Amino acid sequence: MGWRTGWIEAYGSPEDNSAFWDSVSATSYLADLSGPLELHHGTEDEDVPLAFSLRLAEQARNAGQIADLYTYEGDNHNISGNFSTAMQRTIAFFDSVLK
Repeated sequence: MGWRTGWIEAYGSPEDNSAFWDSVSATSYLADLSGPLELHHGTEDEDVPLAFSLRLAEQARNAGQIADLYTYEGDNHNISGNFSTAMQRTIAFFDSVLK
């Protein structure tokens, strides 16, 4: 049993107990971000749907935050086909934000 199944059994589904699920969702706190957000997502990710990253970026922008999303066509969860590009972008992001 995965953590989500256990939580549903303990707290109910998101439809039945939206207060709990909103309290543990990172999207409930996007207005509290203190810096920009950079997301990377392979379009063929079988672990996390691309829609999740698209929605997160949109919600962050709607909350007045900077959110950049890079998608990698045909790539998987590990972005293994575009790993060098993703890492170059990540390093540039951290250099621009943290230095």
